Amino acid sequence: MAHCKHWHDGVCKDCRKNCPIKKKLAAKAARKAARRAEEEMLANGRLTELAPDVSARILHLAGGGLPVPPKKGKGKKTLPPAAPAPENAAPAETPSLDAPDDPRAEALLHALVHGKRVAAFARELFRATRDLHGLDDLWGGVLDWAALLHDVGWMDGQRAHHKRSARLIRRNEIPGQDVPEDIRPYAALVARYHRRRPPSRRQKRFAALDAVEQRAVRQLAALLRLADALDYSHTGAVKSIDARLTDDALTIKLTSPLGCAAELHRLEAKADLFQQAFDRDVRGQLKRQKQK
Repeated sequence: MAHCKHWHDGVCKDCRKNCPIKKKLAAKAARKAARRAEEEMLANGRLTELAPDVSARILHLAGGGLPVPPKKGKGKKTLPPAAPAPENAAPAETPSLDAPDDPRAEALLHALVHGKRVAAFARELFRATRDLHGLDDLWGGVLDWAALLHDVGWMDGQRAHHKRSARLIRRNEIPGQDVPEDIRPYAALVARYHRRRPPSRRQKRFAALDAVEQRAVRQLAALLRLADALDYSHTGAVKSIDARLTDDALTIKLTSPLGCAAELHRLEAKADLFQQAFDRDVRGQLKRQKQK
């Protein structure tokens, strides 16, 4: 790694807190710590113990589906249906949360544990930005499901997992989860755009939405990207957040007993879609807890 010109004996004298080299090193150290913590959880069986709590329904979505926001105009658009599988095609193997030795089951369980933390952050961000987006609780439910399930595509690896997550949500093929039918197309799109390319009319399912729905999906995807960044290390380093909106920025104060350099760095990197959707900057600040 190339060091800046101020680098000396492992410390950047001039750049100090704003040194990009120090940020990268801190993020790398946080990722190593996350891997160690995950290995420890798997070795001790603690990750499996979280399964009943993770697979429980989101509280305000329990007991049935939610209607989607009403459409304007006479004609009602529908999303293009998924292509049917060939009759002779073998059914896809679906992992079970009760099979701890199955790598795909462990990946799914880890995605749900991470997703639950991201969903909590997403709800707080949705509440803090309500004056900007003006979306009601029906769209809040879409964000809840998208946040909880955005990483389930990790069952088959990291590459293009956002697209696999969208497909699994759309087809309702996630063990232990039953996404309301009316919510699936929207939650799938929001999860699809939690990383990589932003929403685009060149993507047929996004293009099939009307202007109001496209705006909502874009804004929810922007919030999900920020929420995902707040658990970037997948270790729960950030215990809670306090988000405040001003005329020029969304300020997010992170409560973390041991620090969260990786999350702060990632929050800055994932703010681009929020800036485009809301015309506001994103500022992350660390609010340390007092050690008892």
